[in-house]
Amino acid sequence: MQLFGKVVTGIVGILVLLFAVGVAILFFNVVPLLAIQEWLVDFHTLLHRNTLTKALSATGIVLLVVGAVFLFRLLLPRGGRFIVQRTEEGEIRVSFESLHVLAREALQGFREIVSVTPRVTKIGQEAQLVLHLVVRADASIPELSSLVQTKVRERIERQTGITLRDVKLLIDLQPKEETVENP
Repeated sequence: MQLFGKVVTGIVGILVLLFAVGVAILFFNVVPLLAIQEWLVDFHTLLHRNTLTKALSATGIVLLVVGAVFLFRLLLPRGGRFIVQRTEEGEIRVSFESLHVLAREALQGFREIVSVTPRVTKIGQEAQLVLHLVVRADASIPELSSLVQTKVRERIERQTGITLRDVKLLIDLQPKEETVENP
């Protein structure tokens, strides 16, 4: 996520948190509404007294946003575009792009397959591979799908050591080209 997205996420998080606390305070009548209104007015006048308080307010807001972004980074899971393989020697990170390349290479010898578009999703520390295949209209889909799943799974597991959770297929048939006969 870029810096701007992190800042916006931090601001939205702070606003949602403040709104939730405010609703809880009002719902349970912890503090009377008039007291909250007086505090807000006093706080507003304090912040707008002079240039020094305005500068300190701006610094406080920036620190609050940075703290919220940091907090959200800790709380929100970071998926990454890689799968981590742990070995006795250390950690190996295999990128999704590498898995895409291996899946395409595993299917190069199939004449029935016109195009392959792989998509990897990370589920915990496992990978799920979804292959969108466009196959020739005369292909036997049940036989081809079994072969494709086996071939791709074996290739990826042999070369990376990563065990795929699933190899799912989305199959489209290539439309037959209609021949136009000349009269």
